[in-house]
Parts: sequence; structure tokens; C-alpha cells
Amino acid sequence: MPTKYGLTIFLVPHNRKDSVSLRLKGWQVIASAIVFGVAVILFIIGVALGGRSTKLVAENRALRADNEVLRQQRVKIVKLERELEATSKLRQWMTQMVSIGESKGGEFVVAGGESRTTASLFDAPFKSRLFPELDEASEAIRRRRDFVPRGLPVKGALTARFGEMDGRFLKPHSGVDVAAPRGTPVLATAAGVVAEVISDPILGNAVEIDHLNGFDTRYAHLEAITVKRGDWIERGDKIGTVGSSGQAEGAHVHYILMNDGVPISPIESEEKAAQEG
Repeated sequence: MPTKYGLTIFLVPHNRKDSVSLRLKGWQVIASAIVFGVAVILFIIGVALGGRSTKLVAENRALRADNEVLRQQRVKIVKLERELEATSKLRQWMTQMVSIGESKGGEFVVAGGESRTTASLFDAPFKSRLFPELDEASEAIRRRRDFVPRGLPVKGALTARFGEMDGRFLKPHSGVDVAAPRGTPVLATAAGVVAEVISDPILGNAVEIDHLNGFDTRYAHLEAITVKRGDWIERGDKIGTVGSSGQAEGAHVHYILMNDGVPISPIESEEKAAQEG
């Protein structure tokens, strides 16, 4: 309750009979009112600034999104400018290379005074310069063929063919045996990755190559191995030398060609590839 010189506040607890009074002097009341007023003002300012800050964050995000769209459009414009520049240069080059004047019999006068027919413009070096994608496609086809096993790993006599009954193991022969002098280099029949380098009681020292297209090749009974697992191999690379390790009768290479894990005849595969060109 207000008093002449201040304010008295009575607190009556529920679990007590006696009340508690708190008397504030006049200056204390004024100070409390000022503090409360300042707190209210600060709260209002905080709410206002918080709303403004949220609005600024939203506007900032919208600006960033617009900037990203503009950046992507700028990238597209730069690409188009480069393509136009390349097209312009190609046109200038074609104008320099081929000047069309009076033509007879389908002949054109090429820069430098040489006369060529229309068909000859598609011969090298014109084809590779006018249509580079054709050369790229040809290179891709040639490169894919590098991963298809062809031929045999060594030159020599076939001492055992694919599918013949092996008297020692009472089962069909899984590959071909090629006899060659001990120490003769054994060459990979296609490009690929060395998948396994093993030492087996039967196969002896052996190398298996994964050609990354379903084909795998195995070279067994080697005397020495010159590659390790994980090595990249090109067609014709040396992977070891001819020997007679494991259960082998004389120096030779036991060569196995597999397609999706199933042994197939290297000789028939080579003949079929030769027929297909």
C-alpha cells in the first residue's frame, strides 16, 4: 500500500499465519519504476530489431539465390561465346583451306593451288581436322579391342589343346599348353589389370589378368613373374618367363582364357575374331 514516503508491500504465504511486509522508500520506488520502464523499452526494441533482422536474412537469401541464377546464366553465356568463337575460327580455316571458284567435275581448288575432289576432302588430314569426332570414335573402338584377348602369350608348339582329356587329372583341359624354351618372355594377350599373382602346387607360378570386360586370362607354370597385383598391363607387356613350376612336364605356358568365369578355347576365339575382322 502507498505510504507518505514510500510503498509497503504485504506478502501473505498460504502456509503461514504471519504476513511479511516489504517497505520501499520513495527513491526505491522511483528507481524500480525506471528499471522496469527501461526493461520494457529494451524488450520492445529487441522485438522490433529481431523482426527486422529476420527480414534482412530472408532478403539476403533471396539475393544470394538471384546471384546464383545470374552466375549460371553468365557461365552459359561464356560457353556460347566460346562456341561462337570456335565456329568462327573453323569457318575462317575452311575458307582458307577450301576456296570454291570455277569447279568442273566436282573438283575444288584447295589453298595452295592443289585441286581436290569433294570425296578427297574426307581423306586425311582433312577428315581429322574437319570431323575430329570420327577420329575419336575410331580411337575408342581401337582401344576397346585392346582389351579383348587375341593370340597366344608365346610362340611355340601346342602340346595340349582346349577340351582334351587330361590323363593326370581325369578332366577336360581348361586351356592350351604352349611349349617354348625356358626363360622365353610371356606376353599379355590384352590390356587389363593384374588381378592375382599366385604360387600354386599344381599351376605353379601363375598370373591372372582382369581385362575389365568379362574376359580374364591366366598364365601358369611360369619360371619367373615380373608383375605384381594391381599393375596396369597393356597388350604385349611382359608378365613373366616360360618355366615348369608346379605340376608341369617340360617348359611351357598353360594359358587359360575365361569369359565371365567360364573357360573357352583361345584358338576358336582367335579364329572367330579373325573372321569378324
